[in-house]
Amino acid sequence: MRFVKKCFFAAGLLAALLSRVGAARAVEADTPLGGLIERILPGHAKDFIVQTIPAPAGENVLAVGSQDGKIILGGDNPLSQAVALNWYLKHDAFIDVSWYADDAVTVPAHLPVPAENIRRTTRIQNRFFLNYCTFGYTLPFWHWRDWQRCIDWMALNDINLPLAQTGNEYIWQKVWRACGLSDEEIRAYFTGPAYLPWHRMANIDKWDGPLPQSYIDGQHALEQKILARERELGMSPVLCAFAGHVPEALLVRQPALKIERFPPGWGGFSAQYGCWFLNPLDPKFKEIQLRFLQEQQQEYGTSHYYGADPFNEITPPSWEPDYLARVSRAIYDGMSEADSNAVWLQMAWTFQQREHWTDQRLSAMVGAVPRGRLILLDYDSTDRELFRETKAFYGAPFFWDYLGNFGGNTFLTGPVDKINRRLTAVINDTTLTNFIGVGATLEGLNNPIVYELLFDRVWTGTNLDLAAWMRDETGARAGGPDTNVAAAWDILRRKILVDGDYRIGGHGVIFQDRNPALRGDSGGMLTAKISYDNRDLIRAWGLLLRAGPVARQSSAYQHDLVDVTRQALGNLALTSRQQMAEAYDRHDAAAFKAAADRFMALGDDLDKFLGTRNEFMLGKWIGDARSWGADKSEQAYFEKDARSIITVWGGDLTDYAGRQWNGLMRDYYLPRWQLLINATLAELKGGKPVDRPALQKLWRDQDLQFASSVGGRYATKPHGDSFSMSRALYKKYVQ
Repeated sequence: MRFVKKCFFAAGLLAALLSRVGAARAVEADTPLGGLIERILPGHAKDFIVQTIPAPAGENVLAVGSQDGKIILGGDNPLSQAVALNWYLKHDAFIDVSWYADDAVTVPAHLPVPAENIRRTTRIQNRFFLNYCTFGYTLPFWHWRDWQRCIDWMALNDINLPLAQTGNEYIWQKVWRACGLSDEEIRAYFTGPAYLPWHRMANIDKWDGPLPQSYIDGQHALEQKILARERELGMSPVLCAFAGHVPEALLVRQPALKIERFPPGWGGFSAQYGCWFLNPLDPKFKEIQLRFLQEQQQEYGTSHYYGADPFNEITPPSWEPDYLARVSRAIYDGMSEADSNAVWLQMAWTFQQREHWTDQRLSAMVGAVPRGRLILLDYDSTDRELFRETKAFYGAPFFWDYLGNFGGNTFLTGPVDKINRRLTAVINDTTLTNFIGVGATLEGLNNPIVYELLFDRVWTGTNLDLAAWMRDETGARAGGPDTNVAAAWDILRRKILVDGDYRIGGHGVIFQDRNPALRGDSGGMLTAKISYDNRDLIRAWGLLLRAGPVARQSSAYQHDLVDVTRQALGNLALTSRQQMAEAYDRHDAAAFKAAADRFMALGDDLDKFLGTRNEFMLGKWIGDARSWGADKSEQAYFEKDARSIITVWGGDLTDYAGRQWNGLMRDYYLPRWQLLINATLAELKGGKPVDRPALQKLWRDQDLQFASSVGGRYATKPHGDSFSMSRALYKKYVQ
C-alpha cells in the first residue's frame, strides 16, 4: 500500500473535479510543460492532458489521473503540474529522472495510465536549491546540456527558488570598468573558475587568476539560457546583489573611498589574496549597488530575489550593532531603490559562530530590513537548527535547509530519518508562522535520493511513512518493483543512512588519508570512520546484485550499485590496513608486504570499478574543464583549476572535496600509501625507522605535482559494465 493512500480519490472523481474548472486540454510540445515532457519522454507529449486547478488559499495543489486513456496532470501552476508529472513517472511508469544529463531515461513504448487518481496540497510554497559552493565543486564547467537536465530535475522536484550565480563576473566587469578599472585589473581581481564562489562571498581575491575573458563571456551567454528556462518553467531565480566587496585596485584609483581590509588569512590563504570592503556610509556604496543591479537587470532581467551575504566566515570591520545594522540597511536600500519589489536572501551559515553573532548583533542586522524583505536560509538544519537559538530569527521569514555534504564528498551518507523527523516537527509547529520553505544547500551533487526525500516531504502533509516512501522511491530507481532492491534499500535506510555520529562533511575511505598511518585517524580533512557495521552494507550490496534484469537496465539502479560497492570496498580496506599494522608489530616483513599488496590491489580494483560511471570519473571532470578553453593554453589553465579544487585547494583545505573517482584514486591518493609502504618495508628489512616528516614533505610535493599537471591518460567516457564488475568484486572480496 502506498503511503499516500489517504490522498487517493475514487476513480472518476478527479476527472469530475477537473471538468468543473474548465475542460482539460492536450499538452502541446511547444508549451513549457510540453517541452519538459518531450525532453524526458520524447514523442509522448500527446499522451498527456494538462489542467490548471485552483488551490486552497496559501497552498499549492497537484493532481494525477486519467481520462479516455490519457494521463491527466493537474496543478495550480506549471511547477505543480511538473511535480504531478514526476509523481506519475515514479509511481506509475517507474521512471527515475536524474539531475545528470548523462543518465539515460528508460522510456517504455507505451506509457501506462495511472493506477489511481491522487490529489495533494502543500502550504509550503517555497523550495530553494543550490549553494554558492556548488558553483565551484560541481557546476563551474557545465554546458547548456548539463544545465538543461538539472533544471528539468528542479522542475520535477518543485524547486521555485534556484540560486543563479553563473555569469556574475560579466556584470561586475561592466561595473568596475565604469569605476575606472582596466580589464586587466578586473580579471586579475577575479579568481579561477572553480574558486569563484569564495570570491563572490568575499573570502579570497585573485587566486588562480586572471580569469580568462572567454570564460566570462561564455558564462554570460550560458546564464541567459539558464534564466530563460527557469522562468519559463515558473521559477524565480535568485540573482546576486552587492554586499560591499570591492577590488583593491579601486582604492588605488579612488583613494578617498572608505575602503577597509578584511582580516586576511581565510582558509589559510596568504594576505595577498585577502579581500576589501567598502564602508556602507560611503555614498559610493549605494552607487555601486544601483549600477550593478541595473546592469544585471539589463542582461538577466529580475525575479526580485537577490542573494547577498556580508561577512561570511569573515570578521566584520566592526562588531558594533549599529555598524552591522547600517551595513544591512545599506545593502537593502540599494536593492529596493533599484527594484521596489526586492527580497534579500541571506544564508544563516554566516551566523553559526554565536559567540560573535550575539542576539544583539544579529537582531540589529535582521531588524534593519523591513519585515518580510529579508529571508534567512537556515543552511544546515539537520546538524543545527539555528532558528531555535535566535528566537526564530527574530521573526524574519526563514527556510529549513538540508546541506548534506561539504565539497561533494562521495561518501554514502544522509540521515533520512532525522530529515523526516525534524522537518515534520517544523511543518507541524503552528507557532513558527515565519517558516516559509525548505531548501537543499548541498555543496556538491551526490546521494540524490536524500534530496528527493527532502522535496517530496513538502507534499506529504503532517506525516510521512519513511519505510513506505523508500519502497516507492526505490521502485522507480529499479524501473519497477524489485524485492531485492527494496530489501537492499530497507537495510540502507535502517542501518546505513543513520543519524549517529552524523557529519555533513569530512567523510572518506582509508585510501584517502591525508597522512597515511598504519593505525588511527590522521586528523586531516577526511575521516574513514563509519557509524555502522560494514556487514550490513555488504548485505545490501549482495541484495542489489540479485536484482532482476529490468533493474539492471536502470541508470539509477546502476548508480546505486556503484555507490554501495564503492563504499563497501573502501570500508573493507580498513581490514587490510589492520593486517599491515599487525605484521609490522611482529616485525614480519613478508606478512607486511603480502597485506600491503592486498591493500593496494583493493585500491586499484576500486579505481578501475569507478570508471564504469560518469559521475565517478576524474576524466569527465577534466574533460569538461578543458572544453572551456579557447586554445591549448586556456585548456591547460582550466585543467589545473579543475585539478586543484578537488585536491590541494590552495590554502589549508587540502582534500576538502574528498572525491573517490576513477583516476584520482590511482594517481593522487594511492601514491601516498605506496610511499609509506615502501618506507615501512625498508625499515622491516633492517633499514632506518620511517621518517614521517620526510614522508609528509614527499606527500605534499606529490600532491602539488598532481594538481599542477596537465594532459594525462584519463578516460572521459565510462568503460566496463558496472554490474559484472561489481559481481566479480563481491566474489573476490566477500564470498
